[in-house]
Amino acid sequence: MYPNLYYAFKDLFNVDWKPLRFINSFGFFVALSFILGAVTLAAELRRKGKQGLLQPTEINVVVGKPASITELLLNFLLGFILGYKILALFIMDGSVTNDPQAFIFSGLGNWPAGIILGVLFAGIKWREKNKQKLPKPELRKIRFWPHDRVGEITIVALIFGLLGAKLFDIFENWSDFLKEPSSYIFSPAGLTFYGGLICAALAIWFYAKKHKIGFWHLNDAAAPALMLAYAVGRIGCQVAGDGD
Repeated sequence: MYPNLYYAFKDLFNVDWKPLRFINSFGFFVALSFILGAVTLAAELRRKGKQGLLQPTEINVVVGKPASITELLLNFLLGFILGYKILALFIMDGSVTNDPQAFIFSGLGNWPAGIILGVLFAGIKWREKNKQKLPKPELRKIRFWPHDRVGEITIVALIFGLLGAKLFDIFENWSDFLKEPSSYIFSPAGLTFYGGLICAALAIWFYAKKHKIGFWHLNDAAAPALMLAYAVGRIGCQVAGDGD
């Protein structure tokens, strides 16, 4: 139906917003499903914390240190990728970015945009840490409730979910994979739902065990989040024309 939001908005609302052609319809709903799932999970974990079913953990954190080289490099890298690829979609010639998915997975990009955004991200991180800097760094104990870790849980689920979905799709289509392995791996197409579910569940189980979060209570809290996220994701399938 609508490969990207440009066609959806043009057909439904009769508006011609060119930048929307860079937003893949299915990808948009997948991102929305993760956001709504994370919000729901946080609310459920907070509720269980108030009921006394989940307890916080204490970790030792050194506060007052300036930004490390590693932190600055990681922030620069994140900014560079966003500038080199995402920002480039809006500033490069349309003939190059006409197919956003192909552009994202190609080696093309905008170096100046990447460097500028990378420096900006690194600068923001340096400024943030510099404002918190103390004459002498201190070791403090900080309490973390399970709902404080929802951001990390969501990232773990996203990374291992995508890896699992791609891995199981490769297993299911082994002969096609052997024909062009590199193209198949980096193709945005070909994702198996249960592969993502299995790998994400295993990764979250390991994460919960590491941070002493009751796994069964976490499962219970995740149930409504998963239902909501899956429903929104399936809407994305229908909007993109991949529904069955």
